[in-house]
Amino acid sequence: MKKSVILFIVFIGCIGVKAQNPVIKHPFTADPAIHKWSDGKYYLYGSHDKDDAGVWDMEDYHAFSSENLVDWKDHGVVLSNSETPWGGPFWAPDAAEKNEHYYFYFPEGDHIGVADSDSPTGPFNNPRSLYKMPEGYAQAYDPCVFNYKGKDYLVISERKSLDLPFYPVVFTLTESMDQIVPDSKVELPPMEGFHEGPFMFERKGKVYMIGGGYASLRYWMADDLFGPYEYMGDFFTGNETFTISKTAHGSVLEIEDQYYLAYHYDVFPDGAYQRTTCIDYMCFNVDGTIKPITPTRAGVKLVLTD
Repeated sequence: MKKSVILFIVFIGCIGVKAQNPVIKHPFTADPAIHKWSDGKYYLYGSHDKDDAGVWDMEDYHAFSSENLVDWKDHGVVLSNSETPWGGPFWAPDAAEKNEHYYFYFPEGDHIGVADSDSPTGPFNNPRSLYKMPEGYAQAYDPCVFNYKGKDYLVISERKSLDLPFYPVVFTLTESMDQIVPDSKVELPPMEGFHEGPFMFERKGKVYMIGGGYASLRYWMADDLFGPYEYMGDFFTGNETFTISKTAHGSVLEIEDQYYLAYHYDVFPDGAYQRTTCIDYMCFNVDGTIKPITPTRAGVKLVLTD
C-alpha cells in the first residue's frame, strides 16, 4: 500500500496545472466540509484516512486553507482522538464561525463533540460532548451546522436500531455555539433514500439537504428547514476515473451565486479506505433542481479571495 501511495502522489504531481482534481492529494482527506470565513479565505475540514487503513478508523482531523479554491495548504492535525475524553474513531466533521471564533463539530463513538479555537486552522481545544446518543440507540453521526433565518442549527443523522431507518435530527444551538438549546431536539420523519452525511444549504427560498447514498450523493428539497422534504434522487455518482465504491459525502459552497461541490472519491479502485477530496461546479435547472454532476479531472477555475 505504501508503494501505491507514493506512486499516486508522484503521478498527480506530474499531471500539470490543467488537472486540478483532486485538490487535496495527501494526506488522504474524506468527508470534506468546505467554507468561506469572514477573512475572505476558503477552508476545508475533513476526515483523515490513514495510508494503511483497512477500516474507517480515523484518528485525527486536518484543516486546509486556500486563497483560490485550487491550491490548498495543509495546516496539519487540528484535533486528535487522543485529546477527547471518550475516545473512538472520528467520522465526518463540520465547522462554523461566529464573532471571529471558530467551532469544530465531530462525531465520535456515542457523542457529537465540539471544540473551539481563535484560529480557523486550529488547533481546536477543549473537546467536549455536545450531544450523547440516547441509551440503546444504534447510531448518531455526521454533524452539519446550518444558519437558517438568523438561528444556528445542528443537523445529524440518527437511527434507533440497526433494523430501523435513519432520520435527520435538528437541534437549535445556543448563541455560544457550543451547547444545544434544552428540549430543542426535533426528529424529522424518516425520508426516502436518507442515510448519512446531511449537509444543508439554502437557495432562492428553498432548503436543500444533500446526503450520501450508496456510491452516490442524493438530495431533498423543502420550503422550510423542518420540512416536509421531497426526495429528488441522486445527483452525483462516480466514474471510471473517480470511483466511489461505498458511501459518498459532500458539502456545498456558494460564491456570488456560483455553487461548488466538495466531495471525496476512492483513490484506489479496489478499496474505499483511502479517499481524498475534489471540487466541481454545481449547477441548477430553472425549477431549482440540481443538474447531474460527474467528477472531472479539470475541477474548478481559480476563485481569488476578497
